[in-house]
Amino acid sequence: MKKFMIGFTVFALVAIGTIFAFAQKGDGGGKRHGRGFGRMAEKLNLTDAQKEQVKQIMEASRAKIKPLKETMRASRQKMKELTAGGQFDEAQIQAVASEQGAISAQMIVEKQRTKAQIFQILTDEQKAQAAQMKEQMKERFKGKGKKSVGEDF
Repeated sequence: MKKFMIGFTVFALVAIGTIFAFAQKGDGGGKRHGRGFGRMAEKLNLTDAQKEQVKQIMEASRAKIKPLKETMRASRQKMKELTAGGQFDEAQIQAVASEQGAISAQMIVEKQRTKAQIFQILTDEQKAQAAQMKEQMKERFKGKGKKSVGEDF
């Protein structure tokens, strides 16, 4: 359940970030994400000033996240090298896993900070609409991703 909540939180943050990024562009979505994000941004009815603020928040967040992503990429490569050909040095693998956990935690904190900053610029009505959309998404995905005992085998 904890992994599900972390995954859902990360998904929601990425979705919100994408919504606001596309809202700034005003193109109603992109090739990869379709029209859904553009529609969600339209439902929030952001003002031009809000769009500009969101753009600035997202750019600042991307600047902070970029080096973390690069460090995580290097850490994954290091893990591949440590386990190539069936090698297993528990101490080294534990060290790399701890590093990845710390990086992941920093990324989650930054994404939550970004989300909080974005929500601070929303009106009460927009916050209510965003909460309603989140609940609708939660209902749509209810039951997905859950496994029963022994399902992995």
